[in-house]
Amino acid sequence: MGHAPSSKASKHATCPRLRMIACLFSVYLNNLLGRRLSLIVTGFVSIVGVLIELTSSAGGGPARFGQFVAGKVIASIAMGLAANIVPIYLSETSAGERRGFAVTSYQNIMILGVILASGVVYASSTMATKAAYWIPIGMQLIAPSIMILGSPFLPESPRWLVWKGRNEEAKAAAQKLFSTPKNDFDAAEYVNAIEIALDSDRASGLESSWGDLFRGPDLRRLLIAVGIQSLQQAQGSSYMNNYVVSFLQSTGVKNVFPVIMGLYTLYYFAILTGHFLPDMVGRRPILMSTGAFCATCLITVSALVVAYSNPPEAAQKASIALIFLWQIGFGIQSPLIWIVTAESAPTRNREKVQAIAVFFGFGVSLLIASVSPYMQDADYGNLGGKIGFIWGAFSVVTVFWVFFMVPEMRGFTIEQLDFLFNTRIPTRKFAGYSFAVTEGEAVFDSTGDVQEELGKDDAKASVVATHKAVKKAL
Repeated sequence: MGHAPSSKASKHATCPRLRMIACLFSVYLNNLLGRRLSLIVTGFVSIVGVLIELTSSAGGGPARFGQFVAGKVIASIAMGLAANIVPIYLSETSAGERRGFAVTSYQNIMILGVILASGVVYASSTMATKAAYWIPIGMQLIAPSIMILGSPFLPESPRWLVWKGRNEEAKAAAQKLFSTPKNDFDAAEYVNAIEIALDSDRASGLESSWGDLFRGPDLRRLLIAVGIQSLQQAQGSSYMNNYVVSFLQSTGVKNVFPVIMGLYTLYYFAILTGHFLPDMVGRRPILMSTGAFCATCLITVSALVVAYSNPPEAAQKASIALIFLWQIGFGIQSPLIWIVTAESAPTRNREKVQAIAVFFGFGVSLLIASVSPYMQDADYGNLGGKIGFIWGAFSVVTVFWVFFMVPEMRGFTIEQLDFLFNTRIPTRKFAGYSFAVTEGEAVFDSTGDVQEELGKDDAKASVVATHKAVKKAL
């Protein structure tokens, strides 16, 4: 397609490298400043990068191109920060019953931005003035500006405040998050339960440290988070983002832009579906069913490429239809990686697990961006459209990974998940696990419904209080 593989690989590898570095740095930013102030800092970093890009249009020559690259570097750093900070904030400020809906909004907004940006770039591409450059680049100022202006009105994460010993502020934040005129939400009870869970971790010798990530229950949680982030990229996500034009052309498609815009739009509506499903049917069923579906689509597309050296019109249409179907399945699945990553991260090491998982996700994306041109180029791997066999195989791996490694975390509070992992409950026994409540001695299952009456169980009662408190707010 007009460029050497090394040129393509270099172009698509720079941003993931910078995001990898930024997401590790975000651990310290998130810990030191808190979630809300970290969002504001991320917004300012993004704006600085975009302004540097915009002002590079004055004059010309290599120096100005270097300025644009510098702006892109800074904007990419902001994206790496956001990938760690935003999902953590959303997961910590939402009830267990609504956490899936809240966290998937991150992916939802990102893809909406991609669709708008693609449309604006296409519409402005025929302009003969500097507006063709200023408009699409300047659009990048909208999202961080909204973040900066809106963040002061957001409550800080009560869990971060408790971790910092600021319990009164945590009560005020929890009250703002969950209290309504129609409920009797008890912020003191909610904060007390978080504090009990943290004290329980400390009493068990579980600390907030890098070393703890690689032993005990935290290692299991880290592997879940890293696996789900990495496998999403390995299923073809980063390939489709970077090389979908090449892939479509390799299957015989000529006019690719309408197809790409259709794919993005369909992907967005699929994500909207995935916005609601995780809290309705759970994480595991969606991840496994969509993994199998995506594998079928990609492997079939590649099989058509193998069957026809010069694909007839019917084969081209079938390939396009299957890619559209893949986009639906993957769109439903993709928001769940942020939910599962956030839920897998333990309270005491939340920032670290999230950062390492996203680091590996960006790393796999970088690897794919680097090797895909060589795998597909006629002078090297010469896979062409057959590359779908590889991504389809990783979708199959994802199905088995989820079955054996990823527990059902729907409906549990963060503190309850800490309890389940710390007590080493097997993966397939998470769903429906019951917590005894001392007040009224009821047992709640993972959906929050009362199952039966039981005697007191102090160990479980210490982690169920947040669930009770938030249930009052729903």
